[in-house]
Amino acid sequence: MRRPRLFWRIYATYLLIVLLCTGAVGYYAVRSAHSFYVSHTERELLARAQLVRADVAAHYGAQTPRQLQALVTSLGRAAGTRITVIAASQPGTALGQVLADSSVADPSTMENHISGPHFRAEVHAALDGQVGLIIRPSPTLGGEDMMYLALPMNEGGRIVDIVRVAVPLTAVNEALDSLYARIVGAALIIATLAAILGLFISRRISREVGDVQTGAERIAAGDFAYKLYVPRTFEFAGLAESLNRMADELSDQIGNLTRERNEREAVLTSMVEGVIAVDPDERVIALNAAAGRLLDVDPAEAEGKSIQEVVRNTDLQRAVEAALEGHEPVEADITIRVGAEDRSLQANGTLLRRTSAGAAAGAVVVLNDVTRLKRLEAVRRDFVANVSHELKTPVTSIKGFAETLDDGAIEDPEAARRFVRIIAGQADRLNAIIGDLLALSSMEQSEDGRDLSTEDADICEVVKAAVEVCEAKAQLKHIPIEVTSAACASAPVNAALLEQAVINLVDNAVKYSPDGSPIDVTVGEREGEIVISVRDQGPGIPKEHLPRLFERFYRVDKARSRDLGGTGLGLAIVKHITQAHGGRVSVESVMGRGSTFRIHLPLG
Repeated sequence: MRRPRLFWRIYATYLLIVLLCTGAVGYYAVRSAHSFYVSHTERELLARAQLVRADVAAHYGAQTPRQLQALVTSLGRAAGTRITVIAASQPGTALGQVLADSSVADPSTMENHISGPHFRAEVHAALDGQVGLIIRPSPTLGGEDMMYLALPMNEGGRIVDIVRVAVPLTAVNEALDSLYARIVGAALIIATLAAILGLFISRRISREVGDVQTGAERIAAGDFAYKLYVPRTFEFAGLAESLNRMADELSDQIGNLTRERNEREAVLTSMVEGVIAVDPDERVIALNAAAGRLLDVDPAEAEGKSIQEVVRNTDLQRAVEAALEGHEPVEADITIRVGAEDRSLQANGTLLRRTSAGAAAGAVVVLNDVTRLKRLEAVRRDFVANVSHELKTPVTSIKGFAETLDDGAIEDPEAARRFVRIIAGQADRLNAIIGDLLALSSMEQSEDGRDLSTEDADICEVVKAAVEVCEAKAQLKHIPIEVTSAACASAPVNAALLEQAVINLVDNAVKYSPDGSPIDVTVGEREGEIVISVRDQGPGIPKEHLPRLFERFYRVDKARSRDLGGTGLGLAIVKHITQAHGGRVSVESVMGRGSTFRIHLPLG
């Protein structure tokens, strides 16, 4: 639907009012002029009729019909008026007979004005003793409009004749037409001037309204710095000032809201914890970046959707429902599958209340990623179990053989010597485990680099020294160790610790490699790192064991590892030594084709 413009509504209304007022005034002026002219003519006719009646009455009875006709003709010519004398009760004349008429030469030829075919109301009124006045066409003069006024002429208390005067209305009509033309012309001029003035006023009002509309649109668009021009008109000035004040207040309020929103978003974005806010219908109000990462969802796409659409996890959905239904904080442990990884989350939920009325506006759920804590807890439990088992085994053996010796085996020199060698071997194993544990503890304290003493050393020389330590054991299995240096660089390292890490890797490669299979040790640079690689051709390691391979006491094949004399801490020591140098470890393995262990150190 097309809406009319304010300009046209104001101007059209103003123009209509002007036209109505001008028309009404013009009509009143025309009617007043017409009434004035008619009244003026009536008064003149009455005066003429009275004069004529007096003249006729002065000579009444002393004149012949010819003399009366001459008198009437001369009076009518002098007054410019048609004069007619009609018999009323004269002897020898018929009632209504025309005795004299200034407009004809022979009045006897005229019809009877009372009993004739044409009804003459003015004559009948005069016959009744009244003043007869009427405007009508004249049958005698061919239908010309005339104003007639008839007076009774009395003698001896009776009406003897009727004197009638008449004037044509042509002059009156011409005067009125001229006056009408002047009135209409003046009305048109006034209406035109009023229309022009109304056009100017309407445009000015419309322009002021347009300025206010433009300012309101700019304010609505967010341009709060824009100020409306304050016109002189009281109402528009008040409106413009109100809009300017509203713009200032909106600017302050929106600025405060924007700052609060930015602060809230900054807090939510910087939080490590995931935050989900939902309304009473379980639709997501807000979801921060941390929650998006934890739940693997896009925060922008999640807003406005139900929690069931966003996350298909019944534990989280139940936690949200419990937070909305309860008045106490809710805690829940949630396990969610993200890709190929299971994440453990701790959810804490509570009602979200409106500050004004205290009514529930939804719920907020805070998610903490406890996956690493769960994993560390599992590692801790495994470590406690493993270290207990590893320490208990040699202690049990030592105690058992000591009791055997005490029970009498000491009397048998050969058995006693064998048991003592076993006890000594188990003591050495126990000492190795304790030594490795102490080394690990020392490495953990040095991982931040503050307690680790370093100096520039040639990495290739460190690697060669480590290989020389392991060559004697390798020669027993006829295993050649080949060292390749793609690039030798100096780096700030603790040479003794780094040599121990390489020894552990090479020693493991020798232990698990079949007799005669070569071991490749390479030193090179890759993507800003110094990489030390130890590659064997052993049986390989199943893929599922690779993530936990560097944990303490973690063994792929527990029985074989113990038979080979390992403590289960060698790779853990390698990892912690590397981390103490600010590096990392990695491993690749293919079943049946061997494994490659790497130490990555920062370059320089």
